[in-house]
Amino acid sequence: MKRFISRFVSMFLAFSWAIGHAYAQPSIEQFKQVFVKTMEQLKSEGYSRRNIVFVDVVKGTPSGGYYPFKVTAYVHDYAPGYPSNQYYGQTCLGKIEGYKYDMVKDDFGSWIVQGAFTARDNNCKNNASEGDESIPLASVPGKLYMPGKEDVKENKMPVATSNLYIGEYACYGTGNRLMAGMGFTLKSNKTYVDLDNRRGGTYTYNAKNATIAFTGGFLSGQVGKNVKPTGFQISNTVTAAPWR
Repeated sequence: MKRFISRFVSMFLAFSWAIGHAYAQPSIEQFKQVFVKTMEQLKSEGYSRRNIVFVDVVKGTPSGGYYPFKVTAYVHDYAPGYPSNQYYGQTCLGKIEGYKYDMVKDDFGSWIVQGAFTARDNNCKNNASEGDESIPLASVPGKLYMPGKEDVKENKMPVATSNLYIGEYACYGTGNRLMAGMGFTLKSNKTYVDLDNRRGGTYTYNAKNATIAFTGGFLSGQVGKNVKPTGFQISNTVTAAPWR
């Protein structure tokens, strides 16, 4: 009997341990990943970019498989419009202030987030020119979320001088489509490198003419025009913009 009881207790403890670890409380980073993915799926038609800037995320006390989080964040949406028709779209900024969300497992064991996903006080303004943001993302307080990069720097865009953003860029072609393999990083020492940190060269920024010229590397000979904190034009069909 003692042996039976001992085995029963051992099995019970092992089972309890497995259940507890299978449903361990998700981290704030896990919550952000699922939350941002859900917000991206809910982006309105016509908007090419949606960025989430977190001000505060706080864990609550779990109850019955529900893991609560309290969120304050900004939702920044950009629509390119139709430049050929002289309409350059609009930029919208809304705020999620102190909303409560529950993170739970679905029927297949994946995390989902439940709650209200409509931002309040949504403010939309028409963009003044192609590629311009009427409400600059750099002006939004908080921490810009980038997948796989937790504790991102405060959303104050560093500049080498004037309007040039120093950091990681992505390139977009016709229809604002991301061009794979064309990303690069501008460094503050006047050099640039591709995202594999293999090919690179130097660059010269002319603040007066708002241009950036590349020497060496895969962008050698290219001249970016109309340099702004939101990026610059490499050609009539290619735009470089800070990666978000």
